[in-house]
Amino acid sequence: MCHGDRVHATNGDIGHVQGSSSTPAARHVTHVLLQEGHLWGRKEVAIPIGAVGSTSDGIQLTITKQQVEDLPPVDIDHPDLT
Repeated sequence: MCHGDRVHATNGDIGHVQGSSSTPAARHVTHVLLQEGHLWGRKEVAIPIGAVGSTSDGIQLTITKQQVEDLPPVDIDHPDLT
């Protein structure tokens, strides 16, 4: 998973990876960070790693666009995901 990889929900493309969040001690990735939405309604969200079904040909999620839209916004530069 790399910055800029395409992210696909079960019902279509939703954007590009902006980064990831990991546990400090074990360094396991816990969330995929991305900016979703349209030009006037963008927000940054953290998608739980459990919603990632595959990382071949971009990031394939097991959730829909609506489920991604329903996630709360986070500050990608300082995600507080604990």
